Amino acid sequence: MVVSYITRVWKTGEVTMELTRKLAEFVHDTEYDDIPDEVLEKGKECFLDWEGVAMAGTTEDSSAIITDYVKEAGGREEASIIGSNIKTNLANAALANGLIGHALDFDDYHDETVIHASAACIPASLAIAEDRHLSGKEFLTAVILGIDVSIRVGLGLGDYHYQRGWHTTSTAGIFGAAAGVAKLLKLNVDQIINAFGVCGTMSSGLRQVFGTMTKPFHAGKVSMEGVMAALLAEKGFTASKEIIEGELGLLEVLTDAPHEERVLEDLGSKYYAPLLSIKPYPT
Repeated sequence: MVVSYITRVWKTGEVTMELTRKLAEFVHDTEYDDIPDEVLEKGKECFLDWEGVAMAGTTEDSSAIITDYVKEAGGREEASIIGSNIKTNLANAALANGLIGHALDFDDYHDETVIHASAACIPASLAIAEDRHLSGKEFLTAVILGIDVSIRVGLGLGDYHYQRGWHTTSTAGIFGAAAGVAKLLKLNVDQIINAFGVCGTMSSGLRQVFGTMTKPFHAGKVSMEGVMAALLAEKGFTASKEIIEGELGLLEVLTDAPHEERVLEDLGSKYYAPLLSIKPYPT
């Protein structure tokens, strides 16, 4: 069933709720000092957890293959591949580190949306932060905002989206990856909207590949694409301004049961990083 766009308009007197713009404004306006201490501490925990899981993940066959791939591809030495002495360009570093961090499926996740938020968001921001010599505070802010955006998009897509066969770490995680990079690049609101627009048209990932090397590839894919989307937007690349809420946008196309109201619910006062579960076992 295709949900008519008119039924998805908020009954508040507004023509439409600008989900994409509001998320972009949130990313642009939020600074380190605006984020509660407990959220910052959980962000640090998520990074340390991801780093440990990624180091362990370097022993996996999939990690060796992706590392060989980016080494052979070459490119400017901008960012490091974890567990090696290899440096490559930003997009390929995010690709490799994204896969490696999710190779064991031991990384954190959000229970309701089943999004592996750190796996999707950290590698993209890490590549930019390393290349541009940014501070720990800037990096942590970007990661927390990325996690928040990815989960909010996932909540908007709803459970039907996942049950239908989409992998939310991939379909929603790409928005978080781009959000973090956009923050580090100091993009303006319109540029962030364009980055989200590029993300929306690349949003994909099927659960049919679970149990294969392509499952962790999803985390690498969205990390790479988040970097690409933000860098393109920085250069003036344009896209739809309503990629999430538009008539042919994400919520219209990728789910039959969207929850638009959850995308902006308590935006800026409720952060989702503290709701991430740290796994004691890789299951």
